[in-house]
Amino acid sequence: MSLEDELRAVGRSAVVPPVDDALTAAVLTRVADIPLRKRLRDRWRAFLAGFLVLLAGLALTPPVRATVAEWLRIGGVQAQPVGSGPSTAPPVPTVAGHLSLEQAAQTAGFTPKLPKELGAPTGVEASKGFIATSWSGIRLEQFQSGIEPMYIKQYYGTGDYISDINAFWFSTPHDLVLVDKRVVRIAGPTLVWEHSGVTFRLEGVDRARAVALASGTS
Repeated sequence: MSLEDELRAVGRSAVVPPVDDALTAAVLTRVADIPLRKRLRDRWRAFLAGFLVLLAGLALTPPVRATVAEWLRIGGVQAQPVGSGPSTAPPVPTVAGHLSLEQAAQTAGFTPKLPKELGAPTGVEASKGFIATSWSGIRLEQFQSGIEPMYIKQYYGTGDYISDINAFWFSTPHDLVLVDKRVVRIAGPTLVWEHSGVTFRLEGVDRARAVALASGTS
């Protein structure tokens, strides 16, 4: 008998133990799971890559971030780019109310901060979480920053970042819109910044003076 015939005989006489169904199912599940895990791993890698790209975008210098207009949120103000905007703005509206600063603080729930250079405001109004003050041709609004923005600036142009005071300067007239889509008015050039959970909007002066006033706000 040849070696090949002997091997065939051994194979026919060999006793095969019964198959363990549980073990078989486990093996098949593990084998079938390999492609799935690979797909999940690939998806996780893709998600991680996208997240890192997002972080890289957030790590850009603030002026570059300002050009990514969909991401531009300054405290309670959401800046939204539009294809065109108003060419002119009316005079800055004065504040007609005559509350004391103490009364305004009680109504709003926080103490207002004002530019020291301007002295006492000629008008003061307040509502819950909001205070508006004005001087001759200058208006300052301040309000508590919430999860949702209070204003949407529909601006045409650029939002210039001012690193010294962590603010954005909007140089062109633009629609000022409440979050419920109601247009409040056309606003002129405005400086917007946030400090300690309060958002500030300053109108009525040029960029250099706006920055100086914001720097002296206390």
